[in-house]
Amino acid sequence: MPHKAKRWLIRHYQDNFLMYFIISILFIVGIVAGAITIKVLGSDKNDEAMYFLNSFFKAIDNNSLNSISILKQSLIDNYKAILALWVSGIIYLGFIISPIVILFRGFALGFSVGFFVHEYGIKGFLFSIFGILPQNLLMIPSIISIASISMAYSVAKAKKRKIRINSNTKFSYLADYSLLIFGFSLMLFIGSLIEAYLAPIFLRFLIDYFS
Repeated sequence: MPHKAKRWLIRHYQDNFLMYFIISILFIVGIVAGAITIKVLGSDKNDEAMYFLNSFFKAIDNNSLNSISILKQSLIDNYKAILALWVSGIIYLGFIISPIVILFRGFALGFSVGFFVHEYGIKGFLFSIFGILPQNLLMIPSIISIASISMAYSVAKAKKRKIRINSNTKFSYLADYSLLIFGFSLMLFIGSLIEAYLAPIFLRFLIDYFS
């Protein structure tokens, strides 16, 4: 069974390589744009943007590093994006919504890393490596995959719109689509757990170091 699932995933990636490539490029563009924006905005604006863009900082407004609050905010932000991508694929808008979501996520990551490096230098860079990178090793592939799946499904539905397909086949396509997104959403959930319970450890260390 695992071997069969592996072959199915490999074939999926091969069939949708162009979508994954486009989404990955857009994500990189978003990261670069976010990093550059740090240089453009003033210090106060950078702080405001950081709280708006990063779920981690939305949850620590009162200097409280509560892992439950951070996890809750991370799940809200991530699963709102997943829901938007899933629905947009079904209603033929995946090829529009997916690039927007992925650009925003790339921008948020680039801005977050740029913020720490700009504000704290080498210590901010170290926090980015140990406090931001671990969860994103799961989150980045997950959100890129979900956005690519949404765009691919949306385009495939549009192409098949004029072809008469029976209800069972339509349901099978929808089930496969939903199952793929659900699988990658589990990876995002694990990433949120890492963000909630690992990142605060390094942030506390950073705060203690500067105090």
